[in-house]
Amino acid sequence: MNISEFAFKMLLLFFPGLLCAYVVDNLTVHRPRETKSFVLQAFVLGIVSYFVYWSGIKVINLILPDSVSADVFFLRSLTNSSSPFSYREIAIVSILAICVGAGISVAARYKALNRFARYVGITKKFGELDVWGYLLNMEEIVWVTLRDHKNNLIYDGWVQAFSDDSKDAELLLRDVSIYKNDSAERLYQCGAVYLSRNREDVSIECRTLPIAPEVLWKEEEKHEQGTTETDTSQAGK
Repeated sequence: MNISEFAFKMLLLFFPGLLCAYVVDNLTVHRPRETKSFVLQAFVLGIVSYFVYWSGIKVINLILPDSVSADVFFLRSLTNSSSPFSYREIAIVSILAICVGAGISVAARYKALNRFARYVGITKKFGELDVWGYLLNMEEIVWVTLRDHKNNLIYDGWVQAFSDDSKDAELLLRDVSIYKNDSAERLYQCGAVYLSRNREDVSIECRTLPIAPEVLWKEEEKHEQGTTETDTSQAGK
């Protein structure tokens, strides 16, 4: 077998891995990957896809003995260059690869690995690219108040879309009310506003998030103490 034939055979064998890596690459938020990183990911995901295929065969044969052929041509083709490979197997594993890629994307969407690692105390990382993504991906974050300090404006609305990271700070707000920042003067309302600002020029407030009861209680206690002291001083006068 010459080099071109061997390369073609390897491409067919690892097509499910390439397909799985493509699905994960397009459905997850991540930093730009180099080609070698993508190829390595495709190789690993290809092995995982074939392992899922092999496991599925084992499970089926445990339930219904000898109902499915236990031969997996993939491993035989890797160890023996002259060994034939199965187009049917590649087709089945390709379908499984799409499912594996979708499953990995769902786990990445909900940061399953990071949540588990944080739960057991392995790490404190939250899994997003930066705090911008962490904030706006919070399930509780719907309505925000964005203060544009440079332009002296306030945008109050709910978040429909946002950029993956805070480099460009892109934000699409709906049902927006615009005010002056220094005086809170109402200016106008708009159905949707696209914003792209330097992250140093803006701040975001999530006023719909409830304040923790213990913190709120402390603030109320301080306010009540301040009011009592004011009343006492006035009575002394």
